[in-house]
Amino acid sequence: MSMCRSAAADGIKTIVATPHMFDGVHETPDKDTINRKIEMVLEASDRCVDILPGGEVRYSYEIFQEAENPHTRIKLNGSSYMLLEFPFQAIPPNIEVTIFQILNAGITPVIAHPERNLKIQQHPRIIAELIERGAFAQIDAGSITKSFGQEPYLSAKKIIEAGLAHFIATDAHHNDRRRPVLSSAAAIAADWVGEDYARSMVEENPEALINDQVIPCQPDPDIDALLGRRAKKSWFTFWR
Repeated sequence: MSMCRSAAADGIKTIVATPHMFDGVHETPDKDTINRKIEMVLEASDRCVDILPGGEVRYSYEIFQEAENPHTRIKLNGSSYMLLEFPFQAIPPNIEVTIFQILNAGITPVIAHPERNLKIQQHPRIIAELIERGAFAQIDAGSITKSFGQEPYLSAKKIIEAGLAHFIATDAHHNDRRRPVLSSAAAIAADWVGEDYARSMVEENPEALINDQVIPCQPDPDIDALLGRRAKKSWFTFWR
């Protein structure tokens, strides 16, 4: 409840609740449980923000079954979008095939915090390849504000300046740390890429997603900005 009030105080009007799903640690809740808990929190917090159902889906073979389930839990607010999380130290094998299969099931993956993935930090062309194949990218506010350290910060800056980010999210877990606050990160992003693009990542694009609409702000990627040089080789070709 205190997190809802903190979010409202920061100007946030809508929260998409994204509990961990299929990560091997947390129990993946069913849709009824998610909706029931959301209603409890809304009542206890005097509905100071709106809360919508979703999930942060860890890459696993279970997502293919879920993607084909008409009553799946993995969609964000029942839209055609899902939030897909990779392991922090690696990129799953044949991920380009996975992206194709998810898209073929009618679901568009939004890659959660790619800037915190070690392989993407080392080989930033990976995220460009995934977006070229139809995915979107969500950057954590804490990466932009250096809460996760220097490497995620530098990676987030590269991805945003290259026009490869579509959303900024709080990825909030608590009210004392990893708080539900976006304004600081949005201000920093505006310094990097201007007010319009920064605002699109916290307003227009998220609003389109929860309403199952086409994401309006999709800048043309600047691969030179991403790599700091002219890219000569596809990451997927390089790693085969």
